[in-house]
Amino acid sequence: MHRTLFGLALAACLVGCGGGDEVTYARADGTAGGETRSNQNAPPPEPMGAGVGVAAPVPTGAPGVAYPGRRGSGTSLEDPVLACGPMDSYVFVASEVQCPGGGNPLGGDPEAGQQARVGNVGANGSGHIIDLYRVPCPSGPLEVYVDLYGCPEWEARLRAFEGR
Repeated sequence: MHRTLFGLALAACLVGCGGGDEVTYARADGTAGGETRSNQNAPPPEPMGAGVGVAAPVPTGAPGVAYPGRRGSGTSLEDPVLACGPMDSYVFVASEVQCPGGGNPLGGDPEAGQQARVGNVGANGSGHIIDLYRVPCPSGPLEVYVDLYGCPEWEARLRAFEGR
């Protein structure tokens, strides 16, 4: 009797859960179907004053406002564009980067800039972790290297985090 009840309960669970032999195959678009479209490796903007003992800088990147110390070509790990924190990086990529034919398909949207972030590519000679972004230009993806620790405030946050 107990075996019969157990067997029925097990069968009901397997049917209700889709069974144990179900295989998920990638769809034609290269996904399994459960993924989100958002970039899960990009850090969200931090609230003001958050961090490791160093006050967060006033975010630059408001429309028409760029970090005044911006320099670098952004073409390599060793010559990244200097930004002032994640939000400034996102706004820079979405607003200031220009495709080879002109314009920026991200329309100044910081969230679109965040989504263009591929990930970090490791440290360069300065010891900063550098992020790689791919801007979807009409002529093909444009790779841009960005150092979000490129201003004194974020450099200090990095040093405080590292204990230096």
